[in-house]
Amino acid sequence: MSRISQLLDQARDGDDAARQQAVALLHDDLARLARSTTAGAPSTPEAAALVEACYRRVADGESGLDVNGRSHFLALAGRAMRQLLVERANERLAAGTPGDAAADREARDLVDLDAVLAELAREDERIVQVVDSRVFGGLTEVETAEALRQPLRVVQRCWARAKERLRTPLIA
Repeated sequence: MSRISQLLDQARDGDDAARQQAVALLHDDLARLARSTTAGAPSTPEAAALVEACYRRVADGESGLDVNGRSHFLALAGRAMRQLLVERANERLAAGTPGDAAADREARDLVDLDAVLAELAREDERIVQVVDSRVFGGLTEVETAEALRQPLRVVQRCWARAKERLRTPLIA
């Protein structure tokens, strides 16, 4: 069992010091994900808040901290990151205030992407899990296969199907 897995187990049992150590070890990975979603800003309050919200969402989620290492954590974090970003995009669009046209377009694109992913989930949930892991979790195909406990070839097929299906709806 990896050090991160041990710490996540201890955190799940209520050990706040273990939670803090796990967050510290996973912080660089979460910060990289947050930066990629906040226009590459290396250390903004928005990125820091996204890191903490993402960790909390994973820790408090349906799996709790029943996580099998870094890759599995990042797969769950990828899903949480997408959910957080879609929530923020919906809030931005609901506010209806005039603002940055590029940011508004990005918010619409993210909401549209989420709708397509929901449609794909009805077809095959694994496709969405792969997208969440690869796009929002930053995992490689091998890490995604490990995290999702799927054969590499299955992950590769799901990734190919996702890219094909996502290409068309987002162009319009």
